[in-house]
Amino acid sequence: MTHLQDDLLPVNITMTTMLSNESTLGPSEQSTAQTEANPEWDILNVINNFGLPTVCLFGIVGNILNLTILTRRKLRRSLRTVEQAANLCLIALALSDFMFCLFAFPTTFLPSEHYTEKGFILYYGMYSPAIINVFILTSTWLTVTMATERYFAICHPLNQTLLMTLKRTKLIIVIVYMLSVLFNVPVLWRNQVVQRVINNSTVVYTLEIIPLGQDKIADTTYRLVWAILGNFLPLILLVGFNICICRKIHQSYQYRKKFHFDPSSSQDTNVTLTTTLIVIVVMFLILVAPSEIVLHIASMLHSDNYRSIEAIMNFMQSVNFSVNFILYCIISSYFRKTLRHIVCCYWRNQRRDSYRLSTKADMSKVPLQNVNDGL
Repeated sequence: MTHLQDDLLPVNITMTTMLSNESTLGPSEQSTAQTEANPEWDILNVINNFGLPTVCLFGIVGNILNLTILTRRKLRRSLRTVEQAANLCLIALALSDFMFCLFAFPTTFLPSEHYTEKGFILYYGMYSPAIINVFILTSTWLTVTMATERYFAICHPLNQTLLMTLKRTKLIIVIVYMLSVLFNVPVLWRNQVVQRVINNSTVVYTLEIIPLGQDKIADTTYRLVWAILGNFLPLILLVGFNICICRKIHQSYQYRKKFHFDPSSSQDTNVTLTTTLIVIVVMFLILVAPSEIVLHIASMLHSDNYRSIEAIMNFMQSVNFSVNFILYCIISSYFRKTLRHIVCCYWRNQRRDSYRLSTKADMSKVPLQNVNDGL
């Protein structure tokens, strides 16, 4: 999913794609177009006004809980170095997903037609696509990093301590974040502000998409490179790593079954991390990877329902950035226990505080009662 806002590329979680097409129409033409395409607009309104805000809000809360649990000192102390590297990738992924949801959530409330004044809301709509693109690309390549780490841990266990050290993992995470920022800098100049006059008196502002550097060749080249690095190459790597990992896990399972081998607790943790990665990759393949292909096909066929398809792809990919909390709860018993502990501690502290307040209130009434009794 991208915010490059073009029918040749993936999707746009905001309404700016539609805005760029509608801004050239007058108010009467817009209302006529909306009336003629009621079913499509119903889908767009439901997804953009209810679906996306709900998913992003859930992702914000869920990823905060992910960060809270994954960064606990007790968990880090119980893991080996290789497992700590995998856990560090999960933390970095949760942070990137959180930032995506945090910046994407306000875009669902941006005006769908025009802005009444130049201010924060206008410039947020103008520059938020570049910021959101950063975390889309970051989460994608952090998933690839995790797949690479698990590949070496499962398929080449003798080399994993040399190739995937904690220090090296930290360096890779920093590099992924920095390159994602640098690669999306050109998107900051994707939109330009256009002043318009409606009803012969009211001045409004719209955002229009322009080619990068006013050069269509450079713009097309950049979009093609983005599609390769942001979708196709990660897809190939993730599929390849996942096939190798699943094959090795199957062979290991057959070996344990044949020799009646019981895994130790450390190996249980390793299996949990591997299972978590596999599920994350599968969710990526289901929710994110198809968007590029589906939108390309829809654009080539000049589908009348392109905007509805784009909105559905937006929603699916937003779910991918918000659903990891549920996956961790299902897969990891430690995650469930820690979450229960946090919730119970919070509830216990709330009860204790309310009890103290009620006790202080009761004690403050005692002298007054004694005085009244004396009278």
